[in-house]
Amino acid sequence: MKTLIYGAGPIGQWMASKLGQAQQDVTLLARGSTLRYLQERGIRITDGLANITIQTRVSLVDELSPTDRYDLVVVPMTKARRLEVCPILARNPHLKNILFVGNDVAGPAGYLEQLPRENVLLGFPGAGGGWQDGGLVIAEGDRAGAPGRLYFGELDGVRRERTRRIQALFAASGFRASAERDIDGWLKYHFAFVGPMVGAVYKHRFDLAAVAEDQDTLHQFCAACREAGDVLRANGYRRRQPFVFNMFYWLPRWLEPKVFAKLFGAPAARIRFGLHAAVVRPEFLALADEFSVLQRQASLPTKAFDALLAYLRTPIETTKAGVARPS
Repeated sequence: MKTLIYGAGPIGQWMASKLGQAQQDVTLLARGSTLRYLQERGIRITDGLANITIQTRVSLVDELSPTDRYDLVVVPMTKARRLEVCPILARNPHLKNILFVGNDVAGPAGYLEQLPRENVLLGFPGAGGGWQDGGLVIAEGDRAGAPGRLYFGELDGVRRERTRRIQALFAASGFRASAERDIDGWLKYHFAFVGPMVGAVYKHRFDLAAVAEDQDTLHQFCAACREAGDVLRANGYRRRQPFVFNMFYWLPRWLEPKVFAKLFGAPAARIRFGLHAAVVRPEFLALADEFSVLQRQASLPTKAFDALLAYLRTPIETTKAGVARPS
Protein backbone atom coordinates (compact mmCIF):
# COMPACT_ATOMS: atom_id res chain seq x y z
CA MET A 1 0.00 0.00 0.00
CA LYS A 2 1.24 3.46 -0.87
CA THR A 3 1.11 5.19 2.51
CA LEU A 4 1.34 8.81 3.61
CA ILE A 5 2.15 9.61 7.24
CA TYR A 6 0.64 13.07 7.63
CA GLY A 7 2.63 14.71 10.43
CA ALA A 8 6.22 14.35 11.62
CA GLY A 9 5.84 14.45 15.38
CA PRO A 10 7.27 11.64 17.53
CA ILE A 11 4.64 9.07 16.57
CA GLY A 12 4.62 10.10 12.92
CA GLN A 13 8.39 9.70 12.68
CA TRP A 14 8.25 6.39 14.55
CA MET A 15 5.60 4.97 12.23
CA ALA A 16 7.33 6.23 9.08
CA SER A 17 10.64 4.82 10.31
CA LYS A 18 9.23 1.33 10.87
CA LEU A 19 7.48 1.29 7.51
CA GLY A 20 10.64 2.54 5.82
CA GLN A 21 12.82 -0.08 7.48
CA ALA A 22 10.44 -2.72 6.15
CA GLN A 23 10.86 -1.34 2.61
CA GLN A 24 7.24 -0.24 2.41
CA ASP A 25 6.15 2.55 0.04
CA VAL A 26 5.89 5.29 2.67
CA THR A 27 6.03 9.09 2.50
CA LEU A 28 6.24 11.42 5.50
CA LEU A 29 4.70 14.89 5.42
CA ALA A 30 6.75 17.43 7.39
CA ARG A 31 7.20 21.19 7.35
CA GLY A 32 9.54 23.95 8.41
CA SER A 33 12.57 23.16 10.52
CA THR A 34 11.43 19.56 11.00
CA LEU A 35 11.41 19.02 7.23
CA ARG A 36 14.88 20.57 6.88
CA TYR A 37 16.23 18.40 9.69
CA LEU A 38 14.78 15.24 8.14
CA GLN A 39 16.13 16.15 4.72
CA GLU A 40 19.61 16.56 6.17
CA ARG A 41 19.77 13.72 8.68
CA GLY A 42 16.85 11.41 8.10
CA ILE A 43 14.69 10.03 10.90
CA ARG A 44 16.83 9.35 13.97
CA ILE A 45 15.11 7.52 16.82
CA THR A 46 16.69 6.21 19.98
CA ASP A 47 15.17 3.07 21.44
CA GLY A 48 15.07 4.21 25.05
CA LEU A 49 15.10 0.67 26.44
CA ALA A 50 17.74 -0.90 24.20
CA ASN A 51 19.74 2.36 23.98
CA ILE A 52 20.12 1.93 20.23
CA THR A 53 19.74 4.78 17.73
CA ILE A 54 18.23 3.89 14.37
CA GLN A 55 18.45 6.15 11.33
CA THR A 56 16.01 5.78 8.44
CA ARG A 57 15.40 7.78 5.29
CA VAL A 58 11.97 7.93 3.70
CA SER A 59 10.37 10.05 1.01
CA LEU A 60 9.42 13.51 2.27
CA VAL A 61 6.79 16.04 1.17
CA ASP A 62 5.63 19.32 2.64
CA GLU A 63 2.04 19.31 1.41
CA LEU A 64 -0.81 17.15 0.22
CA SER A 65 -2.30 18.28 -3.08
CA PRO A 66 -5.84 17.46 -4.29
CA THR A 67 -4.38 15.25 -7.01
CA ASP A 68 -2.02 13.13 -4.87
CA ARG A 69 -2.88 9.46 -4.66
CA TYR A 70 -2.26 7.27 -1.61
CA ASP A 71 -3.83 3.97 -0.62
CA LEU A 72 -3.66 4.91 3.04
CA VAL A 73 -3.19 8.19 4.90
CA VAL A 74 -2.24 7.96 8.57
CA VAL A 75 -2.70 11.13 10.66
CA PRO A 76 -0.79 10.75 13.97
CA MET A 77 -1.37 14.11 15.68
CA THR A 78 -3.16 15.55 18.66
CA LYS A 79 -6.94 15.62 18.31
CA ALA A 80 -7.07 19.36 17.65
CA ARG A 81 -4.53 19.16 14.86
CA ARG A 82 -6.18 16.10 13.34
CA LEU A 83 -9.39 18.08 13.02
CA GLU A 84 -7.50 21.01 11.51
CA VAL A 85 -6.20 18.92 8.60
CA CYS A 86 -9.59 17.44 7.72
CA PRO A 87 -10.43 20.21 5.20
CA ILE A 88 -7.11 19.53 3.41
CA LEU A 89 -7.86 15.81 3.29
CA ALA A 90 -11.40 16.50 2.10
CA ARG A 91 -10.12 18.40 -0.94
CA ASN A 92 -8.48 15.23 -2.25
CA PRO A 93 -11.13 12.89 -3.71
CA HIS A 94 -8.66 10.01 -4.07
CA LEU A 95 -8.15 9.37 -0.34
CA LYS A 96 -10.45 6.47 0.55
CA ASN A 97 -8.65 5.19 3.67
CA ILE A 98 -7.75 7.73 6.36
CA LEU A 99 -6.56 6.43 9.73
CA PHE A 100 -6.61 9.02 12.53
CA VAL A 101 -4.19 7.89 15.25
CA GLY A 102 -4.14 9.27 18.78
CA ASN A 103 -6.09 9.95 21.96
CA ASP A 104 -9.79 10.57 21.46
CA VAL A 105 -12.85 10.78 23.70
CA ALA A 106 -15.49 12.57 21.63
CA GLY A 107 -15.38 10.01 18.83
CA PRO A 108 -15.46 10.48 15.05
CA ALA A 109 -18.16 13.18 14.76
CA GLY A 110 -15.65 15.99 14.15
CA TYR A 111 -14.00 14.11 11.29
CA LEU A 112 -17.33 13.24 9.71
CA GLU A 113 -18.24 16.91 9.36
CA GLN A 114 -15.61 17.06 6.61
CA LEU A 115 -15.04 13.49 5.43
CA PRO A 116 -17.23 10.60 4.27
CA ARG A 117 -17.89 8.11 7.04
CA GLU A 118 -16.70 5.20 4.89
CA ASN A 119 -13.23 6.81 4.53
CA VAL A 120 -12.47 7.14 8.25
CA LEU A 121 -10.77 4.73 10.64
CA LEU A 122 -9.54 5.41 14.17
CA GLY A 123 -6.49 4.05 15.95
CA PHE A 124 -3.93 4.41 18.69
CA PRO A 125 -0.16 3.77 18.82
CA GLY A 126 1.20 1.54 21.56
CA ALA A 127 4.58 3.29 21.64
CA GLY A 128 5.37 6.40 23.65
CA GLY A 129 8.14 8.87 24.14
CA GLY A 130 9.23 12.37 23.26
CA TRP A 131 12.11 14.76 22.87
CA GLN A 132 15.08 14.47 25.20
CA ASP A 133 18.32 16.43 24.89
CA GLY A 134 17.40 17.40 21.34
CA GLY A 135 16.71 13.84 20.18
CA LEU A 136 13.67 11.64 19.76
CA VAL A 137 13.43 8.81 22.32
CA ILE A 138 10.79 6.09 21.95
CA ALA A 139 9.82 2.98 23.92
CA GLU A 140 7.79 0.59 21.78
CA GLY A 141 6.72 -1.68 24.61
CA ASP A 142 7.29 -2.53 28.25
CA ARG A 143 10.66 -4.13 27.60
CA ALA A 144 13.51 -3.95 25.13
CA GLY A 145 12.77 -5.82 21.94
CA ALA A 146 9.00 -5.82 22.37
CA PRO A 147 7.23 -5.01 19.09
CA GLY A 148 5.34 -1.76 18.79
CA ARG A 149 1.59 -2.03 19.22
CA LEU A 150 -0.99 -0.42 16.96
CA TYR A 151 -4.71 -0.57 17.69
CA PHE A 152 -7.14 0.48 14.97
CA GLY A 153 -10.60 -0.23 13.71
CA GLU A 154 -13.50 0.58 11.44
CA LEU A 155 -16.14 2.90 12.87
CA ASP A 156 -18.77 0.15 12.67
CA GLY A 157 -16.42 -2.61 13.83
CA VAL A 158 -16.78 -4.62 10.62
CA ARG A 159 -13.60 -6.28 9.33
CA ARG A 160 -13.36 -5.46 5.64
CA GLU A 161 -10.83 -6.26 2.97
CA ARG A 162 -9.13 -2.92 3.63
CA THR A 163 -9.02 -3.71 7.35
CA ARG A 164 -7.10 -6.88 6.60
CA ARG A 165 -4.81 -5.05 4.15
CA ILE A 166 -3.99 -2.34 6.68
CA GLN A 167 -3.37 -4.92 9.40
CA ALA A 168 -1.11 -6.87 7.05
CA LEU A 169 0.83 -3.73 6.13
CA PHE A 170 1.64 -2.93 9.74
CA ALA A 171 2.29 -6.54 10.70
CA ALA A 172 4.82 -6.80 7.87
CA SER A 173 6.49 -3.66 9.25
CA GLY A 174 7.08 -5.01 12.74
CA PHE A 175 3.92 -3.81 14.48
CA ARG A 176 1.59 -5.93 16.58
CA ALA A 177 -1.46 -4.58 14.80
CA SER A 178 -4.80 -5.28 16.45
CA ALA A 179 -8.08 -4.63 14.58
CA GLU A 180 -10.58 -3.68 17.29
CA ARG A 181 -14.31 -4.35 17.08
CA ASP A 182 -15.18 -1.16 18.98
CA ILE A 183 -12.36 1.33 18.48
CA ASP A 184 -14.45 4.26 19.76
CA GLY A 185 -15.09 2.46 23.06
CA TRP A 186 -11.43 1.35 23.19
CA LEU A 187 -10.26 4.97 22.91
CA LYS A 188 -12.68 6.14 25.59
CA TYR A 189 -11.50 3.43 28.01
CA HIS A 190 -7.92 4.24 27.15
CA PHE A 191 -8.43 7.83 28.30
CA ALA A 192 -10.12 6.53 31.45
CA PHE A 193 -6.76 4.84 32.14
CA VAL A 194 -4.18 7.37 30.91
CA GLY A 195 -6.05 10.47 32.07
CA PRO A 196 -5.59 9.58 35.76
CA MET A 197 -2.08 8.30 34.96
CA VAL A 198 -0.99 11.64 33.53
CA GLY A 199 -2.67 13.37 36.46
CA ALA A 200 -0.60 11.29 38.89
CA VAL A 201 2.58 12.15 36.95
CA TYR A 202 1.74 15.86 37.12
CA LYS A 203 0.92 15.56 40.81
CA HIS A 204 4.53 14.49 41.42
CA ARG A 205 5.99 16.91 38.85
CA PHE A 206 7.07 14.20 36.38
CA ASP A 207 8.91 12.17 39.03
CA LEU A 208 7.65 8.66 38.28
CA ALA A 209 9.73 7.15 41.07
CA ALA A 210 7.83 9.38 43.50
CA VAL A 211 4.52 8.19 42.06
CA ALA A 212 5.61 4.57 42.47
CA GLU A 213 6.55 5.17 46.11
CA ASP A 214 3.37 7.03 47.12
CA GLN A 215 0.74 4.49 48.15
CA ASP A 216 -1.93 7.18 48.54
CA THR A 217 -1.44 8.31 44.94
CA LEU A 218 -1.52 4.73 43.67
CA HIS A 219 -4.79 4.07 45.51
CA GLN A 220 -6.13 7.37 44.15
CA PHE A 221 -5.10 6.39 40.63
CA CYS A 222 -6.93 3.05 40.85
CA ALA A 223 -10.03 4.69 42.30
CA ALA A 224 -9.98 7.27 39.50
CA CYS A 225 -9.81 4.56 36.84
CA ARG A 226 -12.73 2.70 38.41
CA GLU A 227 -14.78 5.90 38.54
CA ALA A 228 -14.05 6.71 34.91
CA GLY A 229 -14.90 3.15 33.91
CA ASP A 230 -18.21 3.39 35.75
CA VAL A 231 -18.98 6.59 33.83
CA LEU A 232 -18.39 4.80 30.54
CA ARG A 233 -20.53 1.82 31.49
CA ALA A 234 -23.32 4.20 32.53
CA ASN A 235 -23.08 5.70 29.04
CA GLY A 236 -23.52 2.29 27.41
CA TYR A 237 -19.88 1.26 26.88
CA ARG A 238 -20.17 -2.18 28.46
CA ARG A 239 -17.02 -3.85 27.15
CA ARG A 240 -14.12 -2.70 29.30
CA GLN A 241 -11.04 -2.52 27.12
CA PRO A 242 -8.16 -2.98 26.83
CA PHE A 243 -8.21 -6.04 29.09
CA VAL A 244 -5.94 -4.45 31.71
CA PHE A 245 -8.79 -2.10 32.60
CA ASN A 246 -10.73 -4.96 34.15
CA MET A 247 -7.96 -5.33 36.73
CA PHE A 248 -9.20 -2.27 38.63
CA TYR A 249 -12.43 -4.06 39.47
CA TRP A 250 -11.12 -7.33 40.88
CA LEU A 251 -7.70 -6.36 42.27
CA PRO A 252 -7.79 -6.25 46.09
CA ARG A 253 -7.07 -2.79 47.45
CA TRP A 254 -4.04 -3.97 49.41
CA LEU A 255 -2.46 -5.21 46.17
CA GLU A 256 -2.93 -1.94 44.26
CA PRO A 257 0.34 -0.31 45.40
CA LYS A 258 2.36 -3.46 44.67
CA VAL A 259 0.99 -3.87 41.15
CA PHE A 260 1.01 -0.26 40.04
CA ALA A 261 4.27 0.67 41.70
CA LYS A 262 5.82 -1.68 39.14
CA LEU A 263 3.94 0.07 36.34
CA PHE A 264 5.09 3.57 37.28
CA GLY A 265 8.55 2.44 38.36
CA ALA A 266 9.41 0.47 35.22
CA PRO A 267 12.12 1.88 32.92
CA ALA A 268 9.61 2.00 30.07
CA ALA A 269 7.32 4.24 32.13
CA ARG A 270 9.90 7.03 32.27
CA ILE A 271 9.89 7.16 28.48
CA ARG A 272 6.32 6.22 27.57
CA PHE A 273 4.63 8.23 30.33
CA GLY A 274 7.21 10.65 31.71
CA LEU A 275 8.55 12.12 28.48
CA HIS A 276 5.13 12.14 26.89
CA ALA A 277 3.35 13.66 29.89
CA ALA A 278 5.62 16.69 29.88
CA VAL A 279 4.18 17.97 26.60
CA VAL A 280 0.58 16.71 26.48
CA ARG A 281 -1.08 19.12 28.92
CA PRO A 282 -3.14 21.07 26.30
CA GLU A 283 -4.32 17.87 24.64
CA PHE A 284 -5.32 16.21 27.90
CA LEU A 285 -7.17 19.29 29.09
CA ALA A 286 -9.23 19.13 25.89
CA LEU A 287 -9.79 15.38 26.37
CA ALA A 288 -10.86 16.00 29.97
CA ASP A 289 -13.44 18.50 28.70
CA GLU A 290 -14.72 15.88 26.26
CA PHE A 291 -14.93 13.31 29.05
CA SER A 292 -16.81 15.79 31.26
CA VAL A 293 -19.77 15.51 28.87
CA LEU A 294 -19.96 11.79 29.66
CA GLN A 295 -19.56 12.52 33.37
CA ARG A 296 -22.55 14.85 33.34
CA GLN A 297 -24.63 12.29 31.47
CA ALA A 298 -23.73 9.56 33.96
CA SER A 299 -24.32 11.69 37.09
CA LEU A 300 -21.92 9.53 39.11
CA PRO A 301 -19.42 10.71 41.76
CA THR A 302 -15.86 10.95 40.39
CA LYS A 303 -13.95 12.40 43.31
CA ALA A 304 -10.60 10.68 42.71
CA PHE A 305 -10.76 11.18 38.94
CA ASP A 306 -11.52 14.87 39.29
CA ALA A 307 -8.76 15.34 41.87
CA LEU A 308 -6.07 13.83 39.64
CA LEU A 309 -7.22 15.64 36.50
CA ALA A 310 -7.12 18.89 38.47
CA TYR A 311 -3.32 18.66 38.56
CA LEU A 312 -3.33 19.16 34.79
CA ARG A 313 -5.06 22.49 35.24
CA THR A 314 -2.14 23.97 37.19
CA PRO A 315 0.76 24.81 34.83
CA ILE A 316 4.22 23.61 35.85
CA GLU A 317 6.80 26.20 34.86
CA THR A 318 9.87 24.07 35.36
CA THR A 319 10.54 20.34 35.10
CA LYS A 320 13.17 17.98 36.34
CA ALA A 321 16.37 17.61 34.35
CA GLY A 322 15.94 15.20 31.49
CA VAL A 323 12.22 15.74 31.00
CA ALA A 324 11.34 16.16 27.34
CA ARG A 325 10.97 19.56 25.76
CA PRO A 326 8.49 20.37 23.00
CA SER A 327 10.05 20.45 19.55
